[in-house]
Amino acid sequence: MGTRTRWLLGMLGISALLLAGCTGAQDDDPVTSGTAEGAGETGAAVAQAPTAGEDRVAAIKERGSLIVGMTLQFEPQMYLDEDGEPAGYDVELMQMLADDLEVELDIRDLEFDALIPGLIANDFDVVSVGLVNRPPRAEQVSFTRPYVPYRQVVVVNSEAGITSLEDLNSPDTRMTALIGSTAASLVTEQFPDAELVELEQQPAFLEVASGSADAIVVEEYLALPFVEENPSTEVLNPDQPFSQEYGRLAVPRGDFLWLGYVDNWLDYYTANGTLDRLYTEIIGPTDGLPQ
Repeated sequence: MGTRTRWLLGMLGISALLLAGCTGAQDDDPVTSGTAEGAGETGAAVAQAPTAGEDRVAAIKERGSLIVGMTLQFEPQMYLDEDGEPAGYDVELMQMLADDLEVELDIRDLEFDALIPGLIANDFDVVSVGLVNRPPRAEQVSFTRPYVPYRQVVVVNSEAGITSLEDLNSPDTRMTALIGSTAASLVTEQFPDAELVELEQQPAFLEVASGSADAIVVEEYLALPFVEENPSTEVLNPDQPFSQEYGRLAVPRGDFLWLGYVDNWLDYYTANGTLDRLYTEIIGPTDGLPQ
């Protein structure tokens, strides 16, 4: 990571007023409160919303930094390397965006369920964590065009006796998924009779490896290295992904000038093949992004 990148860790308070504004979508897409690491340092930059007629690009340039909300727990997409520095596909992508804006990259590392509240509070300019554009989320933020492909698979405990997707839809099946994630919604929609436990990503995996849970729905790029390192688990549907989706960047809802800039930026680097090359180098083979 070059000297242009700043990574600040601290504590970000999510206000009660913000939570009140989020309650309308919580039944389908829960957004919880709590602390969010990265924005509470004295004198730390905040991504103040532009006033009417102002341009966030100009505000970013004046500030001298692009403030990005991430969850650095999903190797190789976004994580902390052995030196404790942000790394991965999303980090490289956001560094490219900061470079094109000629500013520093300022990453705020938060738990996943604090990202949307932080964006609503204008604590960052963009959230880069591969959010799928589910309708309840679109009531709270604006989504860009796709920037990362996802294939959802099911990882099961090898001793659970589950041999097909149909076996999962049973009250005797205990499934895990990341809190507030698309994977959690897929479990609820596709396997309504199963018990769902929503956890942070690593505990959700470990519940399955230990046999405390039977299965987890998760992105394929996370599933494959986990299964390789945990022989008590296996991918249930390796040749038939449970779901094909695309992750998108999220920007403050209604900030159409900024949304247009980021969409154009993504369109340019998608069309010239840069995003596919970056994904292949860092994560692995891809069928590509929609043009």
